Amino acid sequence: MAKKKIEITKKLEDLAREGTLDSGIAILNLPSANYCEKRAERIYVGGKLQQSCFGCVTQGIKSEDYLGIRQIRDVIDFFAEQYGTRFITINGRGDPFNLSLKEDNLEKIRYAHEQHGIQAYVFTAGNNLDEITCQTLVNSEANIMISLFGNWFIDADFFSGKEYPTAPKPLQNQAEIAGNLRRLIRTYREHQNQPEEETTRIGMNYVVSWRDLSDGGAKVRALKQEANDNGIFFVVNTNFQKHPDDETQRLFEQFAHEYSDFHLRHSTAVNGQCQMGAGSSATIDFDGMLLRCPYMDTKEGDGRFQDLFPERIKEVLGRYMRDRSYPCVMRKHQK
Repeated sequence: MAKKKIEITKKLEDLAREGTLDSGIAILNLPSANYCEKRAERIYVGGKLQQSCFGCVTQGIKSEDYLGIRQIRDVIDFFAEQYGTRFITINGRGDPFNLSLKEDNLEKIRYAHEQHGIQAYVFTAGNNLDEITCQTLVNSEANIMISLFGNWFIDADFFSGKEYPTAPKPLQNQAEIAGNLRRLIRTYREHQNQPEEETTRIGMNYVVSWRDLSDGGAKVRALKQEANDNGIFFVVNTNFQKHPDDETQRLFEQFAHEYSDFHLRHSTAVNGQCQMGAGSSATIDFDGMLLRCPYMDTKEGDGRFQDLFPERIKEVLGRYMRDRSYPCVMRKHQK
């Protein structure tokens, strides 16, 4: 089966060809507080227990000053009406479907789609994907990026029904995660509302490591082929932090380039530039802090949206829009 671009990539490219990508805020990032039970999962690496998502963004971000759902709706209304926003993203940290966050995040997705035709782009590692959540996502035409960073066990045989082991906490319950992801994929595949033929609404994000260099890419090559055969977009990233050895980093980047569909560095890349946090986007953090990128520390923010005068909001967003070549906040060594 031919490779398919995840829908958000194709739509951003279309906006660029039309010449309208630079005239507004195409993407509004609405990250949640940093809660994720996946950090408690343990796997065996070299005979020793290790956090399943070791090396991910694991800092706890807590605050008593959350935006209420009515305020979030107002934010969505503002960007849709004033800046022509096409996508909201729920990303940047943690699990968007953690039980303490799920209802608000699903309401963001429902409201944006029903009131403004805005689609969501959501990142998940597969926890808490129950039937209602999957149905809400597919009904709202949400684009989903499945993170494989903490799910090393997912391999090509995932698509042929391989049975994975169950395990008690704190060990990673591979069977439960695999079942959740299969439920998500099945729900999207069977839904009557499908994207354009050359696009898909589900992607998989893989992070290259020493294990891939040691097996010559055998695992990821097979996994990518199965994902593509099942209509899923596949992208490979390097780790957030640059490897201290320049040659190893070069090999990682070469590997990521080779095995990413369409050689895209980011799923929201247009002409080589990330649009989610460095291009045509703005971020309203869970407490209202106005940021350029969802991966930024709140100390780098430009004030809380709910406290700023309209003139100040316009000034800050104007600055974001003028500087479309902002470097990646997390992978500072690349755009």
